[in-house]
Amino acid sequence: SSSRAPRYTRPVAMCCGAREDDDDDSANPGPDINRKCTDLFCLPVLVIFILWPLSVIACLKDVDGAYALSHGHDHYGRFCGLNHLEEKQYVFYPDLQNDFKQDPSLLNRYGVCVEKCPEQFETVEDYQDVKGGSASNIKGGQPMRHPEDPTWLSDLPTFPLAGRCIPYDPPPTFSAGAEFCADPPCLMTEDRKTSLPTNPREVCGLQKDGTSRFWLVSKADDILLDGWRREHVTEQVIKAAEDLDRGKEPCKIKVLRDTRVRTESVDASLIYSLLTKCTGYVFTGSAQVYNNKGIVLGLGVGGSMLLSFVIIMGFAFCVQCILNVLMTCLFLVLICADYVLFLQAGLVTGRKGRMILNFFEKASQMDVPKEFNSLLEKQVNSQEWESIYKWCAIGLAIGIVLLLCAAIAMRKNFRILVALLKEASNTMREMPSLLLTPFILSCSMVGVSIVLLWVALTISTARAADVPNALEAWRSHVYPALDGLGLHQDPLQQMRQSALVFNLFVFLFSYYMHVGMCISITAMCVSHWYFYRDDPDRNAGTGVHSDGWFFGRPVLLALLRICRHHVGSIVFGSCIMAVATFLRIIFEYIAQKTKDVQETNPLVRMIFCLCRCSLWCLEKVLQFITEYAYVYVAVTGKPFCSAARSSFVFFAKYPVQTALDKMASTALGCLLCITVPTGLAVAAYFCGLKDAWPVCAVVILGLAYVTTRLAAGIYDVCITTLFVCVMRDCEHYGGRYMSKSLKSACGFAELARESLARQSNIELQDTSFDS
Repeated sequence: SSSRAPRYTRPVAMCCGAREDDDDDSANPGPDINRKCTDLFCLPVLVIFILWPLSVIACLKDVDGAYALSHGHDHYGRFCGLNHLEEKQYVFYPDLQNDFKQDPSLLNRYGVCVEKCPEQFETVEDYQDVKGGSASNIKGGQPMRHPEDPTWLSDLPTFPLAGRCIPYDPPPTFSAGAEFCADPPCLMTEDRKTSLPTNPREVCGLQKDGTSRFWLVSKADDILLDGWRREHVTEQVIKAAEDLDRGKEPCKIKVLRDTRVRTESVDASLIYSLLTKCTGYVFTGSAQVYNNKGIVLGLGVGGSMLLSFVIIMGFAFCVQCILNVLMTCLFLVLICADYVLFLQAGLVTGRKGRMILNFFEKASQMDVPKEFNSLLEKQVNSQEWESIYKWCAIGLAIGIVLLLCAAIAMRKNFRILVALLKEASNTMREMPSLLLTPFILSCSMVGVSIVLLWVALTISTARAADVPNALEAWRSHVYPALDGLGLHQDPLQQMRQSALVFNLFVFLFSYYMHVGMCISITAMCVSHWYFYRDDPDRNAGTGVHSDGWFFGRPVLLALLRICRHHVGSIVFGSCIMAVATFLRIIFEYIAQKTKDVQETNPLVRMIFCLCRCSLWCLEKVLQFITEYAYVYVAVTGKPFCSAARSSFVFFAKYPVQTALDKMASTALGCLLCITVPTGLAVAAYFCGLKDAWPVCAVVILGLAYVTTRLAAGIYDVCITTLFVCVMRDCEHYGGRYMSKSLKSACGFAELARESLARQSNIELQDTSFDS
């Protein structure tokens, strides 16, 4: 196919200060253009955000809050595992019952440093202050509660968590019991105490515990033997009962009787009992998950990643069928809802609806829920409500007709959508390492979150003596300005709150920075594959069929291009999104502080609702534009502002196709996030987990959902990038780089056939003229 000649456009000054060159050069259609560094003025912002946690760590590394995450403190207020308590790394709380009674928040709990967390019924020795000081000299310290008897008993088992020994209520332990049979019942003889049994069904249980109705299946335990003797059964009868062969008699319903042993504190408060029960469930569930960690991680992470990849690859063959089914279900739901509205309006009787439900029950052999039958009964009798239902039914019917007309009119858009979805599946098949990108960035974000949490704890516990220079600078330069604005507060408190607010903004920026890197890397890989997969000189990193391919090469090359040229653009977009989210957080804080005013004044409440909705819409619009801007930055090499402007132009040119692509990717993503975790949780049932299956299934569901959501996000970015590349190819290069399916969907195959036919007719006319 022939490409159009590139159009000439006058260079336009961009809002970021650079110049936008014409990007219609057919020699450089995609990402392999002569790139320049974009949005360099944003790089100092990135440097500031990177230096923030490093500077706090360097200046406040010895502050108490630096150890609060991993070290608990004893009743003297000293951290366990540090200084002279280095060998005692854990803190044990021996008197939590009284701590709860004195302070339910447990801010002033009594702790003792220990070398290891004690087991149940182990003793722990308390100690005097080894430095010879008193607890009153240490902030938050307390003296020994029982100096005359410094030994504490651990009434519950404990497990270590972040340097703390957490008590938990263990599940009851059961001793070996006896097994009985309830069906068929026991054959009670008239004199069971002296007559020798000849049939296993004549050996019954004890009258005292109610097991005399059942006959013994297993071997008699000591409790059962002692009970028979207490009920005056002779030794000859007991010996005959033990010697009987019980394996021949069949049993339909078995009954198990055993002995349960559990501990319970006498003076424990309700809160303490609830806490230990909750921690008991957590410990038991965690132990079950840990004992089956191979199955949990294998199915939750590996299985979900593999299954998501397989399903996404399957979209290349069945996505049109899936979309047709989803569209059919949508129309069926709307038609049923409209039928119910007409029924409530009194315009239909509901007889056909009941016939359909009855047919469904007979065909599927399933009981229809009562709620469906109640929908087919008229619920209102007033004419006013009937009129409301009538107009709602008419409006919905008109909407269904218009939606059907729109679906018919958008047949070409639907064909392009199907071709894009199939091409996105083929792209991920060629570059499977794309799936690893969000997981690596997620691990990086977890690490950043831990560091920023550590920074927040350090700032919260810093004292004036820890930051003398910073506090003096704050008092000299910042405090007078804030005091002039009416913010009268302690300078240390002002500085601490300001630092915590800035730390929150750094966290938001870090999150959106990771999101931007993920989108940009994926878009760079996909656009490079689209334009250069058939170019032998530029196809490095375009897929498994390119020269020198190895797993992860496309992602590495894209990461190098992004880091070399476009980190500033990603910082720009991340700052915009962080500001939008930060505004919502500030608004919610103000709304919480003015909650009483909103409850008493309906006008204020309405204004707050409007502002909340507006800020939410603003954030979502910016998120949508920023995603497309990242794609344009990766494809064209433009700065962020120019890419965002191109995104606006793109939306204006192709609004229907943009909406269809977003809706389809969202629907397929939801389908993935429902089917994959559910299927893996069901599959775990057949992996021999037994009693641990419920807990492990919940963890598998969570891990599989997160994994599948990340994979669906990559698929969504692939669709968006291909959409931009295809439209760019259509506008500037005549579909030169499209696959056959995309050319057919966009109409280029038909144009090529018509061009070939016209060329053949011209040649025939020339031949006839020469003859």
